[in-house]
Amino acid sequence: MKEIVAVNDRRRSKRDRSATEAALVRADDHVAMGWSNFQSVIDWGTVPDWFGAVGSVGSVLFVYVGLRREIRARRADEQRARASHARLVSAVVEKRGSSIVRVVISNESDAPVLDVSVMPKLTWHTIGQPDVAVSGTARFVPRIHGRSSHEVFIDLGAEHRLETADQVAVELTFTDHDGNRWRRDGAGQPQDA
Repeated sequence: MKEIVAVNDRRRSKRDRSATEAALVRADDHVAMGWSNFQSVIDWGTVPDWFGAVGSVGSVLFVYVGLRREIRARRADEQRARASHARLVSAVVEKRGSSIVRVVISNESDAPVLDVSVMPKLTWHTIGQPDVAVSGTARFVPRIHGRSSHEVFIDLGAEHRLETADQVAVELTFTDHDGNRWRRDGAGQPQDA
């Protein structure tokens, strides 16, 4: 019986020694790799999935931003193409006397413009005062043919005496040959009306 106990003790001590040595080797490996107890608790098997998810979301956002930019560029190109005819319609203003304004509306395109409304805008400046703007009475021209101009005289009335420092501009509103309605303030670019 003493022999059986001695054999069991040797087996037990051999097992304890190998388990202790394996634990020490594992501990040395973790310390050598800079791992802490916290890091050994994390399931590192899901980290590639995290990176994959972030990459997928990032690529979807990249495509979305690029698509929006392309849509805006196409809309701007379409607007420029639509406004190509409207850019060829302009007005020149000339003061005549103390309350009369002569407006010459030119249509340099090949197509006619319809339902032209001419609204004079008078702006004057008084020293020490803010600028004052007044709109006159609108005049209507039913049609201006292509490559032609039309002359309109507008009486601003007795209450608006034109001085040399006064500025007069016009707001044109018209319909082009495609049925688009446009508004153009002075020498500015045409805008959808």
